Amino acid sequence: MKLIFAALYPSHLNLNGDQANLLVAKKRLGWAGIDCEIASIGKGEAIPKNADLIFIGHGSIAAWEDIEDDLTARIPEIGFLVDSGAALMAVATGHEWAINSGFFENRISKIDRISKFEISRLGELEVLGYLNTSTNAPVIQKINLLIGTQLHGPVLAKNPVLVDQFLEEIIVSRYGSVSAEKLRHSNSNQAETVNSIVSEVWKLERDLASE
Repeated sequence: MKLIFAALYPSHLNLNGDQANLLVAKKRLGWAGIDCEIASIGKGEAIPKNADLIFIGHGSIAAWEDIEDDLTARIPEIGFLVDSGAALMAVATGHEWAINSGFFENRISKIDRISKFEISRLGELEVLGYLNTSTNAPVIQKINLLIGTQLHGPVLAKNPVLVDQFLEEIIVSRYGSVSAEKLRHSNSNQAETVNSIVSEVWKLERDLASE
């Protein structure tokens, strides 16, 4: 089993280190003995047909001006891959693009800019990140294997439970529950060490989020 992550325009859509979300996911898979490849997709380059996750990060106005036409032309391609079982994760302006392109059902509008640490809920799970937005797009939302969020950080680095649950769902969907056993029962020293460090970050940023 080898997971393929397709990072769309990583040199454009990485304004707040968003591409590190994929590095976090790849590292946690590696600790569980699961192989993963991150494919960087630029303008005019095809998304692998076997991509397990499509990732769209956050970019500047200039970055979006350069890639938006190319990305918008991909809507049918991305829609087909998602309908075929691929996961999608979109962050900040990438999330807003995904909403406007019909991958989520929300409608968004402009608001006064919010810039703060934020703890939000995704079902029963608390999710921590940095919120810096001037729209009313949901802080975080999940529909099946689609995650959209306004949280930076990168958000998966601060939320090991979220990333492990999301990866398990992807593996179960693509390869079956038996294949997910490695990830579900992985208790590597590296993962436990990182989880303890993240818990200390939560203690600090939970206080900041409440200010």
